[in-house]
Amino acid sequence: MTSGSSAKPILEEASTAARWEGLTLKHNFEGHKERIWAFVFLHDNIHIVSSSLDGTMRKWNCDTGFVVGKPWKGEGGRIFALALSPGGKIITCGRENGNVQRWTTDGKMIEGIWTGHSDSVQSFSWSPSGSHIASGSEDGTIFIRRADNGKVEVGPITTEQIGVWSLAHSPPGERIASGGWNKSICTWNTTTGELVVGPMKEIGKRYVTSMVWSSDGTKLYSASDRFARVFDSKAGTLFHSFEHNDTLYSVALSPKDIVLACVGLQGIAHGVPSATQPAIPPRASRAASLRVVLSRREIRSI
Repeated sequence: MTSGSSAKPILEEASTAARWEGLTLKHNFEGHKERIWAFVFLHDNIHIVSSSLDGTMRKWNCDTGFVVGKPWKGEGGRIFALALSPGGKIITCGRENGNVQRWTTDGKMIEGIWTGHSDSVQSFSWSPSGSHIASGSEDGTIFIRRADNGKVEVGPITTEQIGVWSLAHSPPGERIASGGWNKSICTWNTTTGELVVGPMKEIGKRYVTSMVWSSDGTKLYSASDRFARVFDSKAGTLFHSFEHNDTLYSVALSPKDIVLACVGLQGIAHGVPSATQPAIPPRASRAASLRVVLSRREIRSI
């Protein structure tokens, strides 16, 4: 590759990273009575839906900062997990009692509650095609169900991870990664439920709260303790890690894998991901404790 052909990606990475230097608070959404544990950006690029330990979900307008309508209420206790379908029309909700509910983006619960987990649902991952939804629980199991009727097609997968705190489908959908309470990562075949790689154990001192695959499926990024880590998804070996100044809870990649966003107890960090040491080191903001990071579809805000 000539110097001219490699210059553009480097400039794009530097430009994108520079934009992150100017993060400013746009709105402060207030209304939940207890901590917010999860949220999703809707595909209209205007609204988000949040869930809380108060057992409710709420819809917000990101442009105005106002809540839309009344709280969405359902049975089953606290809500620990949300996930939006690839088509943007259905939100799955994981309850404290182990049940899985489905909601429309207008706040109507879809008939049929899925059961099977014996403890709280902590994580979800939709298959890239939207045909299946995987749920992970504090009981250490994973179910992979048909999204249209809830029929269990794979599982329960007994992970031996004590609790499944994060799930992520690979881009083709043939594998799913699970992050455990026991500080490990495993990848599983989504057709057979068999273990493919793992457990990866160079995870640090805390449970794995978030994971994301690179767009080509060769790397797997995770958040646990003070580090965002990058693994070879096929070998399970550690490439490198980004250190933050306090505990991290969530990681997200920009669409072109240029910027890795990380949030935790001391706010936001960022880095430029690669298979070697990052070109731009992570930096922390002065924001308060954050649990979830997602990017808007037009990448104007997180």
